[in-house]
Amino acid sequence: MKKIFLATKVAVLFALSALMALPGYSQESAGKPNVYIDYFSRPQEVKFSWAENLRSCVIEGINQTNRVELIDVDSQSALAIEQSRRESGELSDGGDMERLKVMTSEGANFLIQGRVTSIVTDVNKTDDGHIYYTATCAYTLKVINPADGKLVTTKNFKHGDGITNLVTADTKDEAVSKVCNQAIKAVRTLVDDAFKLQGVILEISATKKDKAEEVYISLGSDHGVGEGAYFSACIERQVAGRTSQKEIGQLKVKAVEGGDLTLCEVKKGGKEIKDAIDGGQTIIIKTMQKPKSLLDKAGGALNSL
Repeated sequence: MKKIFLATKVAVLFALSALMALPGYSQESAGKPNVYIDYFSRPQEVKFSWAENLRSCVIEGINQTNRVELIDVDSQSALAIEQSRRESGELSDGGDMERLKVMTSEGANFLIQGRVTSIVTDVNKTDDGHIYYTATCAYTLKVINPADGKLVTTKNFKHGDGITNLVTADTKDEAVSKVCNQAIKAVRTLVDDAFKLQGVILEISATKKDKAEEVYISLGSDHGVGEGAYFSACIERQVAGRTSQKEIGQLKVKAVEGGDLTLCEVKKGGKEIKDAIDGGQTIIIKTMQKPKSLLDKAGGALNSL
């Protein structure tokens, strides 16, 4: 039989007070950060149209996460670079401080820069003589704080390699388009790493025996939380005079019910979460990547062969 636990006002205020003391709270509580995405630099051997295709897919992928307010520098007159210069590849990998100052004055919290390392196509022939093309692409994305130019995080990506990521097409451009499309899903890892959401469990809404089955958290649509997202549930502890966070469970979003309210299903650690709540502990929740299934792990093993 399910029991409903309503958190007292004191418990909620205590939880929110603890959250306000955490790094990054002010930004996350205010909603989605403003993120500018710059033009991508590339080597001369990579066609301009291919690099632009990849950049468009990265933009689409970031927008699909619904976690940031993404702004294309091409839409800002003070930041737009003429196409002739972009086509020639005359772009700085690191940008310049004047552009960063403009972004900061325009309200940018973060800047995403991209460097295309390679986009390569290969021609192949089947046993019956049919010609087809494959493609691979490699690139690096950096997240920078425009206020001081400091690097927040960087990630390298490669698509089209291995058995599960192989793409085939009748033309070079089609093969490149297909391999660039893999960036749409891949860039979520960058968003999860650079723009972490952090909140608290507000209350347990359903239990089964001695385990929490559903809980409410202090994040919602204002922060870009979407159905199917995962959170790590942690408690703070003191170790040798230092504060550490220990994961005690994992949550999956079931329904976003408000700007700062979401119902989550407890996927792991139901007993530990209930014990912690009953004991008056604050449980911090942080975004995490979707746990890999056995099929995903098998695919990764094949790619490593």
